[in-house]
This record gives sequence, C-alpha cells and structure tokens, in this order.
Amino acid sequence: MKAHETNGDAWASFPPSAWGLRILADGRLAMEDVDLHAVAEHHGTPLHVLNIPRLRATAAAALQSVGEHCGSSARVHYAMKANNMPAIVAAMREAGLSVEVMTHFELRLALHAGYRGEEIIVNGPCKTEAFLHACCEHGVRLLVVDSLGELERLARIAATRECRVPLLLRINPDFTPRHMNRGTATASRTGSPFGLDLRGGEVREALRIVRKHPQLRFLGLHLHIGTGLRHADEHGRALRSLRALVREIAVMGFAVDVLDVGGGFGIPTSREFTSLEMLRAQATGRLPQHHPAKAAPNFDAFVAGVQQGVNALFGDAAPELIFEPGRSLVSDAQLLLLRVEYVKHRPGVGTWLITDGGLGTVTLPTWYEYHEVFPCAQVRRPVQGPVTITGPGCFAADVVYRNKRMPAIREGELLAVMDSGAYFLALESGFGHPRPAVAGVEGGTVRLLRRRETFEDMTARDFTH
Repeated sequence: MKAHETNGDAWASFPPSAWGLRILADGRLAMEDVDLHAVAEHHGTPLHVLNIPRLRATAAAALQSVGEHCGSSARVHYAMKANNMPAIVAAMREAGLSVEVMTHFELRLALHAGYRGEEIIVNGPCKTEAFLHACCEHGVRLLVVDSLGELERLARIAATRECRVPLLLRINPDFTPRHMNRGTATASRTGSPFGLDLRGGEVREALRIVRKHPQLRFLGLHLHIGTGLRHADEHGRALRSLRALVREIAVMGFAVDVLDVGGGFGIPTSREFTSLEMLRAQATGRLPQHHPAKAAPNFDAFVAGVQQGVNALFGDAAPELIFEPGRSLVSDAQLLLLRVEYVKHRPGVGTWLITDGGLGTVTLPTWYEYHEVFPCAQVRRPVQGPVTITGPGCFAADVVYRNKRMPAIREGELLAVMDSGAYFLALESGFGHPRPAVAGVEGGTVRLLRRRETFEDMTARDFTH
C-alpha cells in the first residue's frame, strides 16, 4: 500500500485494507470474507481476532527479507514477549523462525511448543538462579548476559554443572533513536537499566570475567536500541558508534562471531507517542495523530539498514547476524473488538463511549501508542467529532482514548481497535473482569484459539481458609 493512500475520511490514518480487511456490500467490516459482527455474536466481546494467513505471510516475508539482504547464515528469532499465546508461537515455529525468550515461563512455553534448546536465545535483565539452571539443562543456543552480577552467577552455575555456556554480552551504547519515547529507548545510558554500560567500562570487565572462567564461551554482542523505531538507518547509526569497542575486543583476544541486533522495528499502521506527545496528552487530553506520510518503513527497509551498518562496522569479516523481531511480525495480524454499551453526551463538554474493554483489562498499549479505531458497520461514515472511549472500570484512568475523532457511534455498536497483536495480550490484566477470548480466522472459518477466562479461572489461586 502506498504511504499516501487513505480511506478518504478525516478521522482514520489508513483504510481497513492496510490490515487486510474488507468492507462488505452492506458496509460491515470483514476479515477475509468473515463478518466481524458474526464473530463477536458467536464468541462475545471483548474479543481479539487473529488473521492467521496474514500472520504466516508476514513471518515468511521476514525470513525471505533477512535471507536476501544478509545471507543464509543470518537467523530470525521471534521475540516471544510481543505475544506469547501458544497459537502464535506455534505459527512462528511452523513458518521456520527460531525464538527468543526473556523469562523462565517463556522458556518452558517454547519447549512445550516443540522448540529445541539450540533454537532458543535467552534474554532479559532478571534471570533467576532457577532460570539459569534451566537454560544450562536444556542447552539453549545463546544466553544474552545483561549485567556483571548475572555473569558471575552464570559462571558459578556453569562450573557447578560442568557445562559450557555460549553467550553474548548485551551492551548499552548510550544511543537514543530519533522520535523515541524516553521510556522505550532501551539503549539509553540514563534512561534504561538494560545491558552492560559501555561508557562505564562494564564490557571490558565482563570480558575479563569470561577469560577467568573456561566454562563461559564468548561468541559476540547483543544490542537493542528501542522499540517502535521509525527510521531505517537507526541500527546503522548505532553500530557505527561501536568501532572502538570492536577493536578493543580484538586486542583482548576475543572475536565477534555473532551479532544480535534485537528487534524494535516500527510498523506503518501504528506508532508510539513521543515523550512530548505523552505529556501533552496527559495534560490536555489532546490525542496525538498518526500521519501515513510519516509512518515507519516496512520490515525490508529496516533489514537493509541493519546490513549497511554491519558492513560499515565489520567490512568483509561480518559476523553471523541475528534478528529478534516481535511487533513487526504480529501487530497488524490481530485486532480487538469492543462493544459500546453506553453513549453519554454532556452538552458543551463532550461525548463518552463506554465499552466493555479498557485500560485495566485489555488495552494498556493505547496509553502510549496510536492505534486506529474503526466502527465495524458503515465504516465510511463521515467524522462527527472527538469522543472519549472508556472501559468498564469505575476508575478514572480506564480510558482507551481521549478525544479520538470518530463518526457518530450508537449504543450496541462494535468497535475494532487495530494492531492488537503486539503487547495487548502480553500486558492484559484482570481488572475486575475476565480476560478476553481470542478467535482465529483462516480460509473463511473461525476457530477459538483461547477461551474467555471464567470465574473459576479467576479465583483458582485463592484460599479462603
């Protein structure tokens, strides 16, 4: 889809076709040929709906892009934290992607999905003793070390178990991408706790520790510069700043055989707010907009940008390259259906749409990201004005969006919140309501991928005596 294409309405950034959706003859929104109203009637709301063919096609395209730009030795590991629903993980495995995990639970889930240890990369800043033992037991392919304390703990565990641990050192290069929310600039020295402090000398100290422990096998470097990146050259800029580090590693007698550039690629149809936009939104209720002309490039452009940065840093001696995409693989394959239970008009003040799913239950990402919202009927209605979309909680912050420009909405209507594939399920909570179901659409049929939480589910962990 061309960046300047819109649906002709002032209230939407992209047309439904940008997500592979169709508008039926009666004006209703459909995934493939399946009317979303029919899906909601059968499974209830709130409800996530996953476009399974779109998910598989995106994963296949990512593999192809990495192979074409970076060669056959490059690898793609799906970042499970973006969406660890078992059906998603299984689809990634079937598409040929390896996996990256950040918790003991995700490691167990990856193994349960059929991944072998050598297909798993382990990341994360808080690897417990039990987690590290499990990594050694299952022989994970790479363990990404986040701190000196973790490295010392890992050395002790490896010696106790008499096993060799292949590892990467995650570095914090003190790099902040353009238009990045401070809270998501994961390579910022002052704003992020992640990684070994490059300017503070922690990488050099980590290599000294590795040299003292023969059970530790240094293979290379890992860096993750942020999430929702909006410019394809950001990785190249970050990598060019590592020239002195690569020379120092060689002087110390080590070689960078593997370079893991993480993920964080932005997507065209959604974006994170900048720090200034977030402050303005909280102070004034002014919702930041998303303009197609300023949208992030596609996955292929990011991969090409990474490869250019690798070539500039290593020349002909380029290491094996690893990507860890999450959002860019799953975000636009899933949407969230909400039912408008009540509409409140206050003359001279505004309009509220009170829905059955809000900030505390299913839509935490809308607090810091722009997501398009469509009515599921008569999609091309003209804009009427700004409305505030809230959730069901008796809690002032249970807001999906303030001042979202929308057509006139009636009670009982369905709304589709787009790009719910990344972090919606991962960050959901049971704020007084059961967590929602997930349905998958494929070949014109609908199947349940995750059932709605029951009262028994919600109270199963509790004891009254």
